[in-house]
Amino acid sequence: MQQYPVIINVRDRLSPLVDLVNWLERIGQNNIWLCDNASTYPPLVQYLDASPHHVVRNGTNLGHRAPWLSGLVTELGLDQHFIVTDPDVVPSEECPDDVLEVFRNTLDENPEFDKVGFSLRLDDLPATYAHRNDVTLWESQFWRNIHKSGMYVAEIDTTFAMYRPGEHHQNNRCLRSAPPYTARHMPWYQNSAEPTEEQSYYVQHADALIINWDHAVLPASLRAHLQLLRKQHSAPVNQ
Repeated sequence: MQQYPVIINVRDRLSPLVDLVNWLERIGQNNIWLCDNASTYPPLVQYLDASPHHVVRNGTNLGHRAPWLSGLVTELGLDQHFIVTDPDVVPSEECPDDVLEVFRNTLDENPEFDKVGFSLRLDDLPATYAHRNDVTLWESQFWRNIHKSGMYVAEIDTTFAMYRPGEHHQNNRCLRSAPPYTARHMPWYQNSAEPTEEQSYYVQHADALIINWDHAVLPASLRAHLQLLRKQHSAPVNQ
């Protein structure tokens, strides 16, 4: 089993992180780095204290750029392929175990792309999630442009992706995998009317400038993008 450094950006979410780490361990990946952004959620702090994996504790919340700002990408990824992911992206049960090999081969065969990662499922989002329709509208744009590899040409920020060695990777030079190589973004599966204790803690202690889909009211910038997408969808098609 080829080993890759897997950098997981951590902040006050435990349940999906446990599922993600368990999945990585099950497929034989052991070079796991937990990049913690000053988490204070007690069960997560205890989990990190007991973890057999590498734990890097940042003194402040560095946000989604923490793997880079902490120096981990420079330390681990200059001369080898590596993975960066948020803690709440969990591969689907149907995802084959050779997914990392598929990501690696796709990068090797398509040098014009900087990273290859998961597409996110939309087919099973629950009605209990308040932003289900907005998520579907937003994410649908990443399921349109099919590449010759069978994957989708689509931007990737910090959802689970493999990066080629080096720095200066571009979010618009990416491929997202097609089914069955899919993952779930677990916050989209919550009951918005009855948040769990963990979810409530996360929202209460999160930086409002960092989180998007967890807000009861979506950020203005995201709402503006969604409105533009709605206009594009409703515009008449020229004959």
